[in-house]
Amino acid sequence: MLTLIKNISSLATCSANGELFKTGSQMQNVGEIKNAAILFDSKIRWIGLNQEYKNILSGSNIKEFRSIDAANKAVIPGFIDSHTHLVFGGNRSDEFAKRMRGATYREIAEQGGGIQHTVRETRAASEEQLFASAEKLINNAIKHGTTAFETKSGYGLDTKTELKILRVIKKLRKEKKLQISSTFLGAHDFPPEYSGRRDEYIDLICEEMLPQVVEHGLAEFCDAFVDQGYYTIEQGEKIFQGATDLGLKLKVHADELACVNGAELAARMGAVSADHLLFISDSGIENMKKSGTIATFLPGTAYFIRLPYAPARKILKNGNIVALATDCNPGSCFTENMQQILSLATLNMNMTAEEALNAATINAAAAICKSDSMGSLEVGKDANFLVLDGASYTDIFYHFGVNHVSQTWINGELAMVNG
Repeated sequence: MLTLIKNISSLATCSANGELFKTGSQMQNVGEIKNAAILFDSKIRWIGLNQEYKNILSGSNIKEFRSIDAANKAVIPGFIDSHTHLVFGGNRSDEFAKRMRGATYREIAEQGGGIQHTVRETRAASEEQLFASAEKLINNAIKHGTTAFETKSGYGLDTKTELKILRVIKKLRKEKKLQISSTFLGAHDFPPEYSGRRDEYIDLICEEMLPQVVEHGLAEFCDAFVDQGYYTIEQGEKIFQGATDLGLKLKVHADELACVNGAELAARMGAVSADHLLFISDSGIENMKKSGTIATFLPGTAYFIRLPYAPARKILKNGNIVALATDCNPGSCFTENMQQILSLATLNMNMTAEEALNAATINAAAAICKSDSMGSLEVGKDANFLVLDGASYTDIFYHFGVNHVSQTWINGELAMVNG
């Protein structure tokens, strides 16, 4: 159905003026239109000043449409969460309590906790259980303004369970009727049964897992945790080469726990994005700029496990493409709320409100290779947007810790109403 939303106090388009992402000074401009209106069905048909919509309707001979008054409300593009781990079994709240008593993330992992705990729970869970758990997270994320996702496997660490997770993601995409990009992350950690035989597990990934993932059409991206104590540069390169040869695009968990030159690897392999980057080197920053690899910041993780934040100002000043995502996962950042991520980015990473909003919309769409169809409010793009309960997008940052989303629209349909 054709819908008109009128009397919008402030509409932020986040348009990149025909480009697929924003960098540098463009990040300070959200393309705000005050006193605006928007006309859409599943796609955006027109955007402009409120005073113009009557002429647009009459000039196009449009007679049947529904009209919604958004007086004293703002409209922004829907958030795109380009890095999540939504499909998993179990709960790790006890580990969080241990960390609050002084245990480190690494110490817990060495005691069989962390990723390994979730692997055990995920292996034991049915597809139905995993679907129900992930669907709950997705619904809450939509409630808080997320309209598209990327999510990963990685809590199976064997062929059977990795494929099970990816099938759940495929089912979520079909039943929720929204964009959920799928990433194979068999190289999230090493399974206990391959203790002391890491190279053999990498062979399993390359020779068995990756071919089956591709054969069944279960993933668009391949990722690996290239970091201290996890996958080395050489191991990551072997996996990424195998994935590239099979037609998968690349993402990289890079330099989260230490500087291991994961960003340089991502740039050299032509990865779409390198994520985390808490300990990225200057050469990593420059190489990623040259390769066009997107720097995805996950400030919720630094906050949750008490690590330094990625050097956002240095990376932005260098002119790199920057995105924001939640990293929603059961161990190191258990939140699906993108509004909280934007708050952390501005208050703790010194990003401006405009930089954060662009990073969570148009640039986040670029991080899942979808910015040609979503991530900004432009004619012809998907009608994915949020109606806020305040008159400006800046209210999201000013009044923190609450949900500012009044309505979430996905593909021109009202997906969630709050309040």
